[in-house]
Amino acid sequence: MSNKSVVMICGLSLVRVLANAQPVTVTSCGADSSGRLDSTAAFQRCLSNVPAGDLLIPYGTYRIAGSIFKTRNQNLVGMGSKASILKCQGTQVPCIVAADTAGGPNNYSISTIQNLGIEGPGTSNGSIGVLVGGDPSSTIVSKTAFGDSVNFAGIRITGFNHGVQWGNNAYANKFFQCSIFENGSGLYAPTGLQNSGEAISVTDSDIFNNREYGIEDHANFEWMIQGTSFDYNSTAFVFYGSRIHLTNCHFEQQGAQVFFQPYGHAILSIRDSEILVQAATGQEKYILSLWPQSLAIAIDDVSVWSNHPVQYFMRVQGQIGGSITNLHGNGNQKISALSDTASHAVISAVQAFPQ
Repeated sequence: MSNKSVVMICGLSLVRVLANAQPVTVTSCGADSSGRLDSTAAFQRCLSNVPAGDLLIPYGTYRIAGSIFKTRNQNLVGMGSKASILKCQGTQVPCIVAADTAGGPNNYSISTIQNLGIEGPGTSNGSIGVLVGGDPSSTIVSKTAFGDSVNFAGIRITGFNHGVQWGNNAYANKFFQCSIFENGSGLYAPTGLQNSGEAISVTDSDIFNNREYGIEDHANFEWMIQGTSFDYNSTAFVFYGSRIHLTNCHFEQQGAQVFFQPYGHAILSIRDSEILVQAATGQEKYILSLWPQSLAIAIDDVSVWSNHPVQYFMRVQGQIGGSITNLHGNGNQKISALSDTASHAVISAVQAFPQ
């Protein structure tokens, strides 16, 4: 059967190639869904044939020994985070690089990596699940490459040193209904990035059980996080001069580590959220450890629950200003004081743990 048909329009023939109208799957390019063979080259062959649009990843496990490079115009689309799985083996390279130099800074598009499981080789190495944007050293991809508006939906990322790492020219990146867990750091922004970090959004996701940090930001990013759970990371959030806005989130820790660790001149707002402390009795002296040069803080309508006495809600080493209002939960029985010292804290309108 021919894969071409001829349509007459105003006396002219229009040749329609039906094969090109069909979805492109990685298996059609030779990817091995059994996981026995390396499928890196097959993925790249398919992406070279799909300059824009969806590359479908059928049910199966795909061994990736190197890096897959996608542009801002290409979508990697699986069948589910436990159905289409990339088994990434590179210990010093990203499994996926989402960046390109085509069209320069004005090649505006929105692309996605969605419905995939991305599994790494472990955390004690230099592995990266997804690198978004240009590599500052130009080793992996040009430092001038762009990763703006590359988004993640329904993704499971686990088993890397850094689950997702930012490079240059990466901003307006969104995470929706993602699970990022059991990495060294779940989301990582290194120092020295250029033109990155504006409007990073995490919505309805889970960032948990990461060995060091749920989110580690050395690059002064702007984070807008809604409806997301941070459970049992060593520290939920470490950030350097960043702007953090959290709404309707859940934080849960076990052990003596802190929830938030800001440095530099930073902003932290937490609203309509819950903080749950599950450490053993007598193990916790404080919940928030604040070591900034300066911190503007706004905490409002936050439930704080602890199964043991806590000496202070926060430890303050640095200049802090802002407001803490309407803390509730069982803190009025379990937490002895708002702060370890009044000399560093300038907090207005405190209504903490009302009786």
